[in-house]
Amino acid sequence: QGYLYLRLRLGGVTMATKDAPWCGHCRQLEPVYAEAAGVLKGERKEGESEGYRLAKVDAAEEKELAEEFDVGSFPTIKLFTDGDRNNPIDFTGKRTVQGIVQWLKRRSGPSAVVLETTDAASEHISLHNVTVLGFFTSLESEEAKMFYSVAMEMVDMVFGVTTSPEVFQKYEVKNNRVVLFKKFDEGRVDLSVSEKEKVGKEELTVFIRTNSLELVIEFNEQNADKIFGSKVHTHTLLFINSTVQEQKNLLTEYSTVARDFKGKVLFIIIDVTGPVNHVLKYFGLSEGDAPAVRIINTDTTKKFALIGQITAATLQTFCQGVLDGTVKSHLLSEEVPEDWDKGPVKVLVGKNFEAVALDKNKNVFVEFYAPWCGHCKELAPVWEMLAEKYADRDDIIIAKIDATTNEVEGVSVSGFPTLRYYPAGEDSKEVEYSGTRDLETFAMFLDNGGQLPKVEEEDEDDEEEVKLNLPD
Repeated sequence: QGYLYLRLRLGGVTMATKDAPWCGHCRQLEPVYAEAAGVLKGERKEGESEGYRLAKVDAAEEKELAEEFDVGSFPTIKLFTDGDRNNPIDFTGKRTVQGIVQWLKRRSGPSAVVLETTDAASEHISLHNVTVLGFFTSLESEEAKMFYSVAMEMVDMVFGVTTSPEVFQKYEVKNNRVVLFKKFDEGRVDLSVSEKEKVGKEELTVFIRTNSLELVIEFNEQNADKIFGSKVHTHTLLFINSTVQEQKNLLTEYSTVARDFKGKVLFIIIDVTGPVNHVLKYFGLSEGDAPAVRIINTDTTKKFALIGQITAATLQTFCQGVLDGTVKSHLLSEEVPEDWDKGPVKVLVGKNFEAVALDKNKNVFVEFYAPWCGHCKELAPVWEMLAEKYADRDDIIIAKIDATTNEVEGVSVSGFPTLRYYPAGEDSKEVEYSGTRDLETFAMFLDNGGQLPKVEEEDEDDEEEVKLNLPD
């Protein structure tokens, strides 16, 4: 507490992380946070004052600080500027070294460089692969303030701003315009943000995210954040083998179709000869399946498969059909194992899930698992014992399904293991199991018809105390 007080009295910029010694996420963040501090220190020139300070607080020990700054989960990161203890800024960046450094610099410095001359503007544009320039006659206008606000949030983009008539003239721009300059595709894209256009922060953000991506972008480690950070949620993926010229030739038609769906669909290339086994598996493909086209909606995680020849015409029809909702989603499924019902735990796949799990005469308890999941591996022997316990019950089935290789219409899984109970009866609804994963509690849940006995809720103050002092 005293140290933080002293740091704030010194002024400048202080970013503090509130953590707890038992928190796994805190332990993961600690080396990243320390490295970010080292990067910032290394950038400071000799004799220059310490502009940024990164600090940490053990919230389990400093309970008063945790309460003062409303810390209910760990790690929590807050930024203090100019010694202001009353208005800390919550960290919203990525918890990587680059993410922390970028976010801190943007929050503590100008979010957009002021360009006063044509030479300054020209140099600024030439230095960056993508840059966003705001053209305003007054930096105090509502449009300029909105531009600055967006620039503050989009820490991975480079922003500039100008009020210079000469710069306006050089780039043939009128007042209240935002221009995105890029060294690919059409070179620049303009957007009017005047009051009558009713362009807000969301619209400007979408404009920047959409136009800062190449019309056709390769999926790799460098581009992953750009792709998943896009506001466009329909992604078309062309899987090709880059060593086969015939497949590379498909890029011409792919690019042609991409122009027609700009802003609606992202067009992505995946070279199957690269380190993309996890992507291939996710779509149920192998290297030998190239060339292939899949579409995924990142909001719903629904997948769609283009069947047949890949041409500009078939791509056009396929993409439009997905957007219109006339193309059925493509569901992955393994083949039904011959011995799927021979063991105590019944093995489900996409093709037999509905027949077994949704049987109105049975109560079916299903584990959705992933083969690589540590928690699933820990659960496996308990799940087996549970199945053995109810092996003589004709009305109860204990089952499992590999959710990484099997998909079911209307069923989504966001974590592993996910446990769901499908009770018998015509009007029954599935129940998401949220109790402890032990044999006794599972049995209590089944014997009680898919419900756990209610436990009296703890007092709010006690609950807060538990959050702050007990291990996760």
